[in-house]
Order: sequence, then structure tokens, then C-alpha cells
Amino acid sequence: MSYVLVPWERNTTRLLLKVVMQTPRWAAPGLSVGDLIMARRQLLNLKQLAERSRHR
Repeated sequence: MSYVLVPWERNTTRLLLKVVMQTPRWAAPGLSVGDLIMARRQLLNLKQLAERSRHR
């Protein structure tokens, strides 16, 4: 799992997440759903922290 900040429009950036796993084909769908839930939570927390520090 890696995060990358990419310059976007004026004064903004995009935070991209890349996930690479090596698992059996049959296990990939279940692991992907679990990872998506966890990653969404992490990204929402990062967004909240970034917006809070921007307002200070």
C-alpha cells in the first residue's frame, strides 16, 4: 500500500492510494473489500487532519 500526492487544480492536491497484493485468486475479492473499507477510513482521517490544519 502506498500513498502519492499529485498536484491538481489551483492550490490543491490529490491523494492517491495504490494497493498491490499477492494472494490466491479465490481470496482476492474478500481481501479487496476489507482493504477498501480500511483504506477509506484512513483516507477520511487524513482528509480531516489536512482540512483541520489548513484552517489554523
